[in-house]
Amino acid sequence: MNRSRKSSREEAARRRPHFAGAANAFVTSLLLVAVALGACSDESAPERQPTASAAEETGPSTQQVEWLKVTDGIAPEQWLASREAGHHLDAYDSAVMDMRHVLDVATARFRDQPRMIANRAVQLETMLSERAITERAPYLIVTLSQVPGGQRSVESFAALTQQYYNLRLEGLSRADALDALRQRATANR
Repeated sequence: MNRSRKSSREEAARRRPHFAGAANAFVTSLLLVAVALGACSDESAPERQPTASAAEETGPSTQQVEWLKVTDGIAPEQWLASREAGHHLDAYDSAVMDMRHVLDVATARFRDQPRMIANRAVQLETMLSERAITERAPYLIVTLSQVPGGQRSVESFAALTQQYYNLRLEGLSRADALDALRQRATANR
């Protein structure tokens, strides 16, 4: 009898690990099915309605920011592209990528960082519009980046925007102002 008890215990011990493994696999399968069913649900979570305090916390939307601060958390290219579009653009939107290229060229040509270039271009756009001269910030960045040619300018973008503004106020056309700036850049080399 002692031998038969020992055999049944050994048999039970051999079955336990298999049973425990099967139980764990079953529980894991149930959890996976529950997660999958939850993800496939046709019901959507109720949308949270923004409150006045939530709107105040988020501040103005990307395209409404007037001056890009270091603490804004918005990439300069996204800010400029969103301003042009008139609504917030995703960071991976093609217009944002195009604006990044424009800023990269300007950064290579001037001593300023992209954020300052973007800010100065918007500031110049505003100053010109106050004088009934319509030129958009991205266009200003592109055209003023062509002034030093393919090399780095000894001037900052901010200094060049001020010179361009002064020339435009003197009555020079866009093309004549750019020619005057190119001549100055060539003379300073």
